[in-house]
Amino acid sequence: MNYIAKPPKNFLELYDYIDETKSFWKVDDFKKEIIDFEHPNVHIPDAWEFFIGHPETSVPYRPDRGVSFGDCIPYTRLPELIKMYYGWRGAKVFIPEWFIDVFQHNPYVDGTHEFDYKWGSMGTFGTTIQRCSNAWGLTSPFYTPKLYASAHIKKRENSILFTLNSKTGGRVTQNETLEKIVQHLTKKYRVVQLALSDDYLIKSANQHVLNVSRDKLIDFVAEFPIYIGAQNSVYHIAKGLGLKMVGILPKKQIIGEKLAGLHSEKVVLPLLTVTNSSEVTPYDEKYWSRAKKFNPFFPKEYEDGDVSSDKAYNDTIAHLGWLYPDTPHLTLDEDGSPRCPTLSEKTIDMALEDKIYPFNDSRLWDYYEHSELWTSVHPQKMTFKSNEVEDNKFVFQHIPRTGGNLFRNVLWSIYGIDLSHKKIIDKVLYDENCFIKDNETIIYEDYGDHPQWNNYEVKPTVNTSDYKCVIGHFTIQKHLDLKSRGYKFVNWFRNPIDRVISQYFYDKMSAENVSLEEINDPVRKKLIEENMSLYEYCEMSYNRNIYSDYVGDKIYELDFIGITENYKDSLKKFEKMFNIEIPIGPRNVSFFDDSSADDEYIIKIKNQRKHLYSTDDIDRNIIEELNKEDMKIYNQAVRINSEYKL
Repeated sequence: MNYIAKPPKNFLELYDYIDETKSFWKVDDFKKEIIDFEHPNVHIPDAWEFFIGHPETSVPYRPDRGVSFGDCIPYTRLPELIKMYYGWRGAKVFIPEWFIDVFQHNPYVDGTHEFDYKWGSMGTFGTTIQRCSNAWGLTSPFYTPKLYASAHIKKRENSILFTLNSKTGGRVTQNETLEKIVQHLTKKYRVVQLALSDDYLIKSANQHVLNVSRDKLIDFVAEFPIYIGAQNSVYHIAKGLGLKMVGILPKKQIIGEKLAGLHSEKVVLPLLTVTNSSEVTPYDEKYWSRAKKFNPFFPKEYEDGDVSSDKAYNDTIAHLGWLYPDTPHLTLDEDGSPRCPTLSEKTIDMALEDKIYPFNDSRLWDYYEHSELWTSVHPQKMTFKSNEVEDNKFVFQHIPRTGGNLFRNVLWSIYGIDLSHKKIIDKVLYDENCFIKDNETIIYEDYGDHPQWNNYEVKPTVNTSDYKCVIGHFTIQKHLDLKSRGYKFVNWFRNPIDRVISQYFYDKMSAENVSLEEINDPVRKKLIEENMSLYEYCEMSYNRNIYSDYVGDKIYELDFIGITENYKDSLKKFEKMFNIEIPIGPRNVSFFDDSSADDEYIIKIKNQRKHLYSTDDIDRNIIEELNKEDMKIYNQAVRINSEYKL
């Protein structure tokens, strides 16, 4: 089905999805408005005793708001968050009596209360838990409720729990369609329909279970590995228990004079919604204006030609805030959309196999984990400028053991620094901090920082804007001011596992034939003194996640990223991007490419260093686990580099 959303072809299309979402929800500054938003009125209760309730509601036809099972579910994350933030102060958490069935087995609840006031809302279902700040000063990276089942629960293997209707999501009437779908599912699974006594019972289901009591509902849902069905309390229970899920949305309906129901074409990564006026108390103008701003404008909707724009009601906005962004949804409308296809045998299989994009792509819903994507400006496709070489100004952030000295050689040659008489491959030769040509300052080398010691300076000690090029070991922030002066920031990244292995062997080799007293580097000295193994060396804080120290979340400040493993191609991309012909050509990649090792010195160096790459018996998983943050940055770098065109 060609209308089903496809994964992005490249990194830029990923940004298109993100920008579409931000545009839909009218977000101008994602970091300020979403990630860093703080509720204006923070109130810490006396004696650090937190009484959870439900916020007051402005909905006159729901005086029982806050009492139903589904209304209680959003608060199930709140006790844990309170203990995370204030547990060290001895904080205690109390819930209303009517919450007990929802909070059974929750280890963070200290007791119940009988207060009648309404206080302590964390937000509503789904992603609003993630996005909203609480009046108690809490923010949460979690977007789901958290429920706990009894310890004795056993899973019904290869089974699906199925429901039809929802009080707020609408009744499903396409019984013939559902009969076919359930019959299709029974070929692979045992399908159990959970229903109320007045629900339609699907004949093709393997079993019907009616009217499970409130106190047994969580344990019952926990027996199943998969949930398929309507957006009701069971839907949210299933999410809170971690079940695999597929949501089924009803057809659009006319209720009185109002248009109701979730519109499939509006199911757009529902993670930025501000849906309910009653989400957080107390209110003030800052919060209200924010909620109003994020309320997207929908064009007129007409049904049967009779519903005028002032009478038509679209409750999609309210309900989008209750959908989970990593859960695929299918609609019973015949005009499904790419991200919410029409329910069919094919699409239900695709949903169960995580083949409906983007719900299986965490980059598009976990914006805390991938904040650098969500807070950065959409990178446009590279246009290669026709600047003369003299017009290019570079800042090269040299990360150790990434091929940086080779690229340093490139920069020297670009600016006419003649060091050909020196054997410059992979070694620092000059003690001078700068290179001068015809009385003009050309290159400043800033190797004063010690990355192996996590010793970085914040600001440069000289006016680096006097130079055409800055090279060295330093964090990106140190020379970031040069960006406003037209300098292009360049960096190279290597698989973090290979990088730290290389650093280990390099440090060992550097200490050969040198007395312990002559070693000034404390990390290298410790390595030799204690005869550390590779794994012991990798566990040292100085050697872990070095990319995070150098670049952190500012990878998109870099104008060019090279990948060491693809050195030759990356170098060609660099030449094209900046309209530069590198005078010394392929000699720069010889250390990583045997085919270009045409120099006796180069061959000698490679033979000396063979042991750097003799890693057959090394458990790479151990090293990867120690460098999780760097792996994320490296993968980002690879994706960005792939967008540069030769």
